[in-house]
Amino acid sequence: MHTVRALELVKTFLEEQVSPNIKLQKASDEDVLHYELVHPNVFIGWVPPQGYLPENLDSNIPCLIVGLDTGVDTPKESEFDIKISFAVYSPGEHKPDSTYTPNFKGYIDLLNLMDLTKAKLCQQIILGNKLKISDEIKWGMYQDQPYPYWYGYMTFSLQGSAYPRVEVQKLLNE
Repeated sequence: MHTVRALELVKTFLEEQVSPNIKLQKASDEDVLHYELVHPNVFIGWVPPQGYLPENLDSNIPCLIVGLDTGVDTPKESEFDIKISFAVYSPGEHKPDSTYTPNFKGYIDLLNLMDLTKAKLCQQIILGNKLKISDEIKWGMYQDQPYPYWYGYMTFSLQGSAYPRVEVQKLLNE
């Protein structure tokens, strides 16, 4: 299986199974009082900088970023070690009177997004009729959190068919 295709399958899964099922605060560094809930974006590789966002996006966070840690190919299968990075924005508690109180509970929004992702992955066995999700899913939060942004990660493996190989013995006997 082609590596880019594996990343695209994970991205599609997250867009269909995770993102529509949660809304989080859209990042707004210019006006912390402005409060808007949006579905998280899903990117492959890295978070695009503001000047390079797709036309329909005006904020890149909240988001999930699908990346590849490592991969292994054997004659029998290909394995992809996937890392999903999570980024949320949560400066504090917004109140009905259009004020807010800063707090450091943004990790709760982060963990809710991570738990939803973990639950959806655990319910799934196969992605795109091509790749098997490993039984082991690891996750964590980074030690340093740049308030009001909160970051975490999740890792798991995908296994799929190996690239077709020429049988060496057949070649030697020809």
